[in-house]
Amino acid sequence: MQYFKLTVLLTTTLMLLGLATASQAELTIFPEESSTEINSFTSYEVEVENIGPVDDVYEMQHNYPGEISIAPRRIELESGQSKTVNVWFNPRVTRDAGTYSFQIDAKSRADGQTYSTNGRVNVIKDHQVALSAPQSAVVCRDENARYEIEVTNDGIQQEEFALTTEFGELDRERVNLDQGESTTVILTASSSEVTEESFNVRASSTTSYATETINMQFEAENCFESEVSVTPETQETAAFTESEFDVTVRNLGTRPDEFSLSSQRGELSTTVLSVQPRTTAVSTLRYTPTELGEQELTVEASGTSNAERTVTVDAYNGMSSNIEFDSSRTVCRDESTTYTVTVENDGEAEETFQLSSNIGEVLEEEVTLESGESVETGLDVNASEIGDGEHEVVFSSEASTFEDPVNSDETTFTVENCWDVEMNIVPEIASAGENMSTIYEVKLSNPGTRENTYRLTHQGPEWISIRPETVTVAAGQTESVYMYAGVPFEKKGQVEITAVAEGNEVRTSQTVDLVIDEDVEEAIRSRRGDFIGRFSSSASNLYQSAVEADNVSRGIAAIIAGLVITAVILVREW
Repeated sequence: MQYFKLTVLLTTTLMLLGLATASQAELTIFPEESSTEINSFTSYEVEVENIGPVDDVYEMQHNYPGEISIAPRRIELESGQSKTVNVWFNPRVTRDAGTYSFQIDAKSRADGQTYSTNGRVNVIKDHQVALSAPQSAVVCRDENARYEIEVTNDGIQQEEFALTTEFGELDRERVNLDQGESTTVILTASSSEVTEESFNVRASSTTSYATETINMQFEAENCFESEVSVTPETQETAAFTESEFDVTVRNLGTRPDEFSLSSQRGELSTTVLSVQPRTTAVSTLRYTPTELGEQELTVEASGTSNAERTVTVDAYNGMSSNIEFDSSRTVCRDESTTYTVTVENDGEAEETFQLSSNIGEVLEEEVTLESGESVETGLDVNASEIGDGEHEVVFSSEASTFEDPVNSDETTFTVENCWDVEMNIVPEIASAGENMSTIYEVKLSNPGTRENTYRLTHQGPEWISIRPETVTVAAGQTESVYMYAGVPFEKKGQVEITAVAEGNEVRTSQTVDLVIDEDVEEAIRSRRGDFIGRFSSSASNLYQSAVEADNVSRGIAAIIAGLVITAVILVREW
């Protein structure tokens, strides 16, 4: 059994080996080389001979699809038989002139082997066109790229060529060229967006197969773009105080740019900035607001590209002053005084202040001060224009720019009755006999607020005297002096005597009567009640003075007491 299997296997192997060597082919091409023009063809004959021991079928193949044609494509040959197939080579119109090798194959169905032969073809181009141009261009957005395309007629005769492009615009779409002649066609291309384009330009003969295509590149980049930033974007500042902003210009493009800076408000430290690609440059904007409230500042950067930015300044009233009086003042009637007033600008900007007061006269009605500056001025107040007592003095400073704020300080002004005098002479009517004397008590009261010294004089007969002639009286107190009347011999009748007291800033007087000898009864009758009352009062006062006085004074008081007693007796008798 094993012997049988081995026999079958060997037989099968020998049969297969026989088939592999049984069918062979031999290919011969004629001519081996031929020539053809573009848009034409050349032909060949290929003889296929079955040199194997068995019949076979062959499939004809080639390596130039679209350009080689074979007929027939399938042939059957008996062992030892041959057959000729036709081969045509028709080069495509884009085939360049030159010599090309090609291969014709016959694939055996019997053994699966491929048998080949090679031929050559000379491709001739009588009609040719050549294109030459820069392969790429890089421009800015909205900028034109300009390509100079050279078109050359490399053919053997004059021809017209049509030009087409997939991108951009040609200045001519047709050109007529003699053999070997060249011309330049301009292609322009642009884009408003950043882009990259790859496109073809084709030149084709309108009468022949001549054609040429070149590939070109176009790139539009963001050459000029910018932005402006301002720091800070919002700033609060006092009116008439300078505010400052940093202005940054950024060049976002790929090419250098020069920018002119401007602002509708304020002043820029630099108005021209040259900025390299992808870098920044800085200027400073300074602005002093003269109005209150929000104000917009728009900064513009004008170059090949333009940019702007708006920021806000919020201006507030920073004007203010501080007023300081010196100490309060107390003056006498009819006196004047000057207050020293310090006005300081504690605001944030220079300001002119209007000065005023509810009392008196300011020495300066207007002062202009820098921030932090102060000045001393004054206020004159006259007591004669104001009544007695304590008065409130308000000194005001009004910022003139916005008529606000009004700052003030207060103090007091007190008017006193410093100097005054009151006189009371007792008695108002006195009597004396001929060659006798009498005494009047002169009471001086000081209702003022300051001690005063009074000088006493009289108006009347020369035989009147006052002792002491000066007296000092403390504020609110009363002091007495005495007026002595020594009646001369043979003097009779009624005499008026006026006592005068003069002190600091004051003067007063009082007139009294003196009745001498026989006229006393008439004087008493005419002024009886008043006379008795006055004499009683005078007597009491004189008595007390006599008790307290020295011996001389007691003697005088005794005389006056005697006069009083005499007067009382007379009244009773009458």
